[in-house]
Amino acid sequence: MRKPVITGLFLLLVFGGEVLCAQPAQPVKTFLRIGFYNTENYFDPFADSTIMYSQFNPGGDHHWSAARYKTKRQHIFKVTTAMGGWHGMDIMAFAEIENRFILEDLIKSTPLGEKNYGIIHFESHDHRGIDVGMIYQKATFHPILGKAIHLLDTAGNILHTRDILYVKGIAGRDTLQLFINHWPSRYGGLMATVSLRLRAAKTLRRTVDSICSENPNAHILILGDFNETIADKGLQWVAGYKNGCNIFTLPPLYDFGKTSGSIKSKSGWTIFDRILCSKNMTSIHSPVLVVGKSFHIFDAPFLLEKDEKYMGLKPNRTYNGFTYHGGFSDHLPVYIDIGFQTTHRP
Repeated sequence: MRKPVITGLFLLLVFGGEVLCAQPAQPVKTFLRIGFYNTENYFDPFADSTIMYSQFNPGGDHHWSAARYKTKRQHIFKVTTAMGGWHGMDIMAFAEIENRFILEDLIKSTPLGEKNYGIIHFESHDHRGIDVGMIYQKATFHPILGKAIHLLDTAGNILHTRDILYVKGIAGRDTLQLFINHWPSRYGGLMATVSLRLRAAKTLRRTVDSICSENPNAHILILGDFNETIADKGLQWVAGYKNGCNIFTLPPLYDFGKTSGSIKSKSGWTIFDRILCSKNMTSIHSPVLVVGKSFHIFDAPFLLEKDEKYMGLKPNRTYNGFTYHGGFSDHLPVYIDIGFQTTHRP
């Protein structure tokens, strides 16, 4: 856990000698930092004959190589470390990762290995072979269930897109339930793909409602790249219902004030990457609460560069089309701080 924030009264008691033992338990808050990052095509450097998509195979159109892979790995490590600070990210979820090897190599071949991270990942049916997955500090989060939730077509067949990763675990003394998303992209046109994102939204909402029908006080976090804004149909479907746990749309907080979104196109900045929560997590009376009632967009200067075409700044990408640029990602990472009300006994 993060270093407890201890009240002035407790500090007084600590230095009060004999008086300390006579005092009742004092409330202390501990914290977890949970993040999400669309890494932009984080592929391994090996050829995979089982996947039709081969642009990131050696010799493919993107000329992916071991050297470029290692640069990418170092970038992901840098982002994760910078966002986590001295304590490190307790949970870090990723989108656009090719497989489990990517995560294993990340925590073994970088200093992240010092934090004793575990991995949760399932292979999806995505046509490009990309998945979502997460790493977690074993000392602060204890998973008890991990599941890949498939998106199905009207005939009940699994769609060739990313699954929704569901993880249930213990944080502090409470249960936390996470849904990690990477909804179908807008490639092919907004209107042509909106039905796929709506299907993802309904799948997510159905699963959340089943949890909340059994436990209206469930603590739920929904993270991801939704490929749409909060005003679009899919996210409206998720956050629009007023029953069960009541999913709450958290406002963004920009850590450095450099941007006004998590991704940029020719029309400007917009927020595709965000974190939502169950309404109870915004109450000061909840044992598990969102600190500041907002999610953070980590717009650190090293993740940005000058936008020569549309002015201002833009994400420092790995690729511009098929041209290797050597940057981090076309998305900015997001994170949230979760506080736990516990009891400290001297």
